[in-house]
Amino acid sequence: MKFLQGFKKFTWISLALILIFSAAMPIQARVINDDRATLANQEDSNYAFVQFGDAPIASYDGSISGYESTKPSKGQKVNLNSPAANKYGKRLQAQRENYIKWLAKQFPQVEVVTEYAVTFNGVGIKLNGISLKEVSRGPGALKTGYSGTYQKAMSDSTSLINVEPVWNALGGQAGAGEGMKVGVIDSGIDQKHEFLKANEGMEAPTGYPKGAAEFTSNKVIVAKVFHQEPWQTPEAVDSHGTHVAGTIAGKAGTIPELGDKPLSGVAPAAYIGNYNVFPGNVENAKSLFIAKAVEEAVKDGMDVLNLSLGGTPHKGADLLDMTVNAAVDAGVVVAISAGNEGPGYYTVGSPGTADKVITLAATTNSRSFAMFLESEALEEGKTVATTGTAGGKVTKALSGEYTVWADHAGGDKLACSPISGKPLEGKLALIQRGNCTFAEKINNAAAAGAAGAIIYQLDGVEEPIPMSSDGALIPAVMIGNSAGNELIDSSENRSVTITYPLTEVETTPNLLANFSSWGPTPNYQLKPDVAAPGVNIYSSVVGGGYELYQGTSMASPHVAGAAAVLLANSKEKGLGWGPAEVKAALMGTANDVEGSVIPDTDVSDPLKVGSGLIDLGQAMEPAAMAFPSSLSFGLVRPAGEQTYQIAFTLVNSSDQEQIYTINSDENLSINSNEVTLNPKESKEVTVTVRNRGSQGPGQQGTPEFMSGYINVTSTQGDIRIPYLYVIDYNR
Repeated sequence: MKFLQGFKKFTWISLALILIFSAAMPIQARVINDDRATLANQEDSNYAFVQFGDAPIASYDGSISGYESTKPSKGQKVNLNSPAANKYGKRLQAQRENYIKWLAKQFPQVEVVTEYAVTFNGVGIKLNGISLKEVSRGPGALKTGYSGTYQKAMSDSTSLINVEPVWNALGGQAGAGEGMKVGVIDSGIDQKHEFLKANEGMEAPTGYPKGAAEFTSNKVIVAKVFHQEPWQTPEAVDSHGTHVAGTIAGKAGTIPELGDKPLSGVAPAAYIGNYNVFPGNVENAKSLFIAKAVEEAVKDGMDVLNLSLGGTPHKGADLLDMTVNAAVDAGVVVAISAGNEGPGYYTVGSPGTADKVITLAATTNSRSFAMFLESEALEEGKTVATTGTAGGKVTKALSGEYTVWADHAGGDKLACSPISGKPLEGKLALIQRGNCTFAEKINNAAAAGAAGAIIYQLDGVEEPIPMSSDGALIPAVMIGNSAGNELIDSSENRSVTITYPLTEVETTPNLLANFSSWGPTPNYQLKPDVAAPGVNIYSSVVGGGYELYQGTSMASPHVAGAAAVLLANSKEKGLGWGPAEVKAALMGTANDVEGSVIPDTDVSDPLKVGSGLIDLGQAMEPAAMAFPSSLSFGLVRPAGEQTYQIAFTLVNSSDQEQIYTINSDENLSINSNEVTLNPKESKEVTVTVRNRGSQGPGQQGTPEFMSGYINVTSTQGDIRIPYLYVIDYNR
């Protein structure tokens, strides 16, 4: 493992950010990677949740007299058929019925649309004009809140996470993940796609399929829909969920349309559950229904859940934070995308803000499929180009003369406003990315007579991305920033050719994606947890094809698949792993991210990458595990008598005695720098904040992020534990 040196010190300032949607697809995309600004706050004031005081079944610890604990023990899943669960469930049901009876009497216009008991104790309601304050007065109501609104936030990428050793340990790639069930809470799954066909001899387990059987198979064993419109079905219309499912559990050896390498999901033999919260053409899902999907997936026996979606984070815990944390309590590994709203601190979305889940940053892949823009104006004669969607998609080779938009628009490079006349008649318009959607730029060029558009990247960014350009009137490509400036600087030969069809090209892997969201959470929790490939991921889409998508939405299924094979490995070897062990193994053994798409970005900062890029070969046999797997101290005062400490439990997960050396940087002190542990033995280690800053000139009122790693080394191997605290000079 590579270790990061030194501590990280960052000053944060609240900024109003224009955020980029980057979970993109180059073909048939909708509102994805089109460069439109996202909403700052997204809640639906007509839908709300009501939480009652007792813990849900998955999290209940036996603290109420007469009711035994229903929370599963380490490495187990919640047993909803146990006498304890049945008895405690009736208690929760009585609480709901009492509240619903009161609601019907006081506010008959309010509709109860969902009820929860396993991963949340409460109800979801449609207010129909009644205020949140009024419904909060009902019996047993502990907390109320509006429903959040959430959006949908692959190929050689498996080699980048070193999955082959786990495949080999499980008897080969094709059978990896056998018996594991992964729930995909997304836009549905095309169960007829060849990449999602069952392996030979694979049959649905006893008790399955569940839900709408016509949308299931021996591989896709659940098909359910969660939406306020009762006519919706689990059928996949949008391709996002199908793409995610392929990355998780696509059939090994499938030959795709592009390239000469067979495809495989991370866990090819795993079952998949379709929990559709974006049915039909729905682009926004309510947290009430996503929470119900999570609960149903837990009840259906899923081992892993993937949520490649996100919404506005909140201080405290929102409905989905509580629900996904309870799913982890139930014994289910939950992988969630961090969000596509980077770069910038505090951009991790909910429910990736939940502390018990595994939250994913995105890194670049090692290959892509692209076309080339050829021109004598370029130093190397050609450059890689990506294209758009719908009318903005290049579908045949193009040749012509280009002209620089700024030369016709008073120096404006961005083409976010139209110009008069048709000065670009028959030419290709060279335009810089930024400030408005790709479709707006392309259509302003079309209105000026252009036959096509060449979008060049933001300053300092050399990797072109697939563009979502639905509604565009002329074809377009994107190229890197340097290539764009070379075209601008050329005054003699302005002829270009755009090649077609797409060609496989090598790209620089293991770089932090420019769109990947950064932590911390509004509660000063260290997120993301780890990173995985999320750029130019080639996987299945509805109708039988394959496309390149990008976003943390594509990173998360790599970890969902990783969790499935790690759980299968644990089952085969009798290790007794559950969600905490999977998270500890992935975080502790992660490797350095090698750089960033954005120049001069410090990727040794855990707030950007967590522990780093996952490595399954190391994670299957970690030298040690730490619980918790990261340390978040919260706000720290620069002066005063208060001590800031967190203890973590170090476990010897190897099969022989180990002497562990524990070191950190000057920010922290550790009570035990050397620990000797027998196999499976553990010891608590206390970490204390030492560097609390100073109230020097220019620092007053400006909080600082202090982050880095605790390194645990042994002859068997090493792990690391990321940490964060925030020095608050205003306290």
